[in-house]
Amino acid sequence: MNVTIDVKALAIVVVVIAAVVLAVYLVKALKRMIVTLERANKILADVEVVSGIAADRSKDVDNVIGTVSESVSDLSEAIKGNRNVMSAIVSVINAIATVKNAVGKNDEK
Repeated sequence: MNVTIDVKALAIVVVVIAAVVLAVYLVKALKRMIVTLERANKILADVEVVSGIAADRSKDVDNVIGTVSESVSDLSEAIKGNRNVMSAIVSVINAIATVKNAVGKNDEK
């Protein structure tokens, strides 16, 4: 019994087998990419939360720094005799209250 294999038919079979193997690898690669993208989305969501918290904290700190700076300025002017001592004391009390409120916000969160 003789079996004759046509070169054209053999080439077609080899190409089809290669295409099936390539398709399997592509499906596996896409599955891995989907898992990776889901993890990246979770990480980006966490980053968004953390950056929001950092932005809120920086606004609080900016307010505290401004109030403390104003109080120190008022106190230095009072020491120089340019302002009333009572207004300097009020400014210092306001600065302390602002710092206390900022610390209180951090404890609540």
